[in-house]
Amino acid sequence: MKKNRLTAKILLFSFLINFSVPAFSQEKKDTTPKPYDNDELPQSIKDLRRFEIITLGSLPFVTLDTTLGYSTYRYIKHDFDSAYKPDIFSKSNFNQNEQLGIIVTSVCISTGIGLTDLIVQIVKRSNKKKRAKQKTYDDISIYPISEDPDAIELPLPQKKTDQEEPIEEIEE
Repeated sequence: MKKNRLTAKILLFSFLINFSVPAFSQEKKDTTPKPYDNDELPQSIKDLRRFEIITLGSLPFVTLDTTLGYSTYRYIKHDFDSAYKPDIFSKSNFNQNEQLGIIVTSVCISTGIGLTDLIVQIVKRSNKKKRAKQKTYDDISIYPISEDPDAIELPLPQKKTDQEEPIEEIEE
C-alpha cells in the first residue's frame, strides 16, 4: 500500500513539474533559420551538395529500373521461363551475387547522373562568365548632333574644282 502511495506521489510531482516549467519559460523567440547568403558558402561546396542530392535522389529510381532491366534480361536468357518472369510485386528471387550486381550497377549509374549534372552546371557557369566579360552594346543610344552640347560639327568636304585633273582609268 505504501508503495502505491509513493508511486502516486512521484507521478503527481512529475506531472506538476512537467506542466509548471513551461509557465516560467522565457518569451518564445523566432527559431526560423536564416537562409544562406550568396557569398557565405564557396561554390565548390554548393556544387558538392547538389551532386550529393542528385546522386542520392536518383538512386531509388535507378535501382528500380536496374532491377526491372536485369529481371527482363534474365527472363529472356532463360527462354521466357515463367519462373524467371519479371514482377516487381513478387518476392525477390535473386541470389546474393545478383543483388550485389544490381546495387553496384545502380550506384554507378546514379553517380554518373550526378557527375553529368555537375559537369553541365560547371560548363553553364563558365559560359555565363565568358558572356559577361564580352562587351555588349545595349547601352548605345543615338540622338541628333544638335542635342549634344559636346559635339563638334565638322565641315563637309568641298566640291571638286575644274582645275583638278580627273584620274584616268586604265583599261585592259
